[in-house]
Amino acid sequence: MKRWQIITPLALASVVAIAFFSAGPRVPMDGDKTSALAISEKESQEKLDEVEGGFGSDVDLGNGLILNVSDPEVFKAKDFDALGAEGRPLLMNIKLSNTGSKELDLASFSIIQSAFDSDDSLSCFDVFEEASGVAGLPLETIVAPGKSLEFKWAIVCPTVAGDKLYLTFSATGEEQITLESTVK
Repeated sequence: MKRWQIITPLALASVVAIAFFSAGPRVPMDGDKTSALAISEKESQEKLDEVEGGFGSDVDLGNGLILNVSDPEVFKAKDFDALGAEGRPLLMNIKLSNTGSKELDLASFSIIQSAFDSDDSLSCFDVFEEASGVAGLPLETIVAPGKSLEFKWAIVCPTVAGDKLYLTFSATGEEQITLESTVK
């Protein structure tokens, strides 16, 4: 018998045995948040820049992008069926200004999270109703330097008046800001 006929199967068996007995790749299991591997994985992930500010004030998101969101007010939809869910309808005026030197594409604008003091498992739902002028982002989402983009955004929140509301916005997907208000 030739030497390569013995070595090749042994090498393949060694590779398979190492892969089988080493417990596979070194990644945390789904739902694992406490192991050293899961903690180091979370720390190594790139975090979004989180900035601070408030409703009704200009917030610098970086890259020359300024966000101003009015304090959520009661929204009276002209088409009640557009609300889609029971809860408190709220309306905000949103203004995004480009004070930088490059065009910005705001097609990724969204409310990425909502939470309440009473129950953080609940979340708000976006509402779009053309009859009231609430259509979400305008069709043109490119904002030239020195220009602004303004639009209305409505949400329905399954909570009661007086509850604390936390909304987390992202304008370009590279940053996030959490604003705090009281449900009207």
